Amino acid sequence: MSGCPESTRKGITRQRAIVRGLGQMKANQALLAKRVADLELALEPGPSSLPEVAADDRFPPDVRSRICTQAQLREPWFAAWCARLGEPPLAHRKTWEFAYVGTVLEALGMLEPGRRALGFGVGREPLVSGFAGAGVEVVATDLAPDAREARGWVRSDQHAAGVEGLLRPAVCERTTFRELVSWRPVDMRAIPGDLEGFDFCWSICSLEHLGSLDAGIEFIEASVATLKPGGYAVHTTEFNLHSDGDTVESGPTVIYRRRDLHALKDRLERAGHEVAAFELDPGAGLLDHYVDVPPYADEPVLRFLFASYTLTSVAIVVRAAPA
Repeated sequence: MSGCPESTRKGITRQRAIVRGLGQMKANQALLAKRVADLELALEPGPSSLPEVAADDRFPPDVRSRICTQAQLREPWFAAWCARLGEPPLAHRKTWEFAYVGTVLEALGMLEPGRRALGFGVGREPLVSGFAGAGVEVVATDLAPDAREARGWVRSDQHAAGVEGLLRPAVCERTTFRELVSWRPVDMRAIPGDLEGFDFCWSICSLEHLGSLDAGIEFIEASVATLKPGGYAVHTTEFNLHSDGDTVESGPTVIYRRRDLHALKDRLERAGHEVAAFELDPGAGLLDHYVDVPPYADEPVLRFLFASYTLTSVAIVVRAAPA
């Protein structure tokens, strides 16, 4: 800035100070929210029970298609699965997704030696190692690293272009991992026909990046076709807490509404599949109301602002039609 007038240099310095100050203010707010939420959780009488939903004896009682809430952070399964996956138990929706998908599949009896699993858009997530560590044979898939859509994930180090990039040695022993896990490039909009006969499949916040609401729905339907009769699909995606009317329907990231989920359930069940009961109560804890804004923090991020909408994560649990 040696050639800038003094007034220009002072203006730039002030702007930098304002930006730093706003960043610090956001960090302060996040810290206070987390501390108050910790106190709130400590004062609660004990682990929360599942909110009342319509009876659904087709699934174990603790299996729901549900959204992330603060109360679940003190459920025993949350801490247990964070430990199993080598993940810190953060108040973060992504941590909740990993833990909830794991606990659902365990409750459904899927995490046993001899099972076969198919993961979509796996990036570098810990579930691949977690499932292999339980003795499950895993086919892990993601976009080819040279695909145009993969470039952003590659740059942010969230894309693994092979098996070695998925291994977490603290979660799964290296020899076991190499025996049980394979990787192949797959576009979720065009699943190869030879991927079939799996006991379960899963994806973590990937289907909302397929270009449109309809493309994500079509992927879920196609994923169920990769399963054995009676197999399970568990997918997480973005859920619109702000509106059941307006949403983002197309583009790099779309947002599903309550009505979209119920329409999906009707569509799948007309085809003979079963969808676990929806539990979409937003919760009453402090972190169920605290909305993070860009640049997003490490925690707490159970709710976050995207475009003009408040979002969280939702898990959708599907059982494929029996033979």
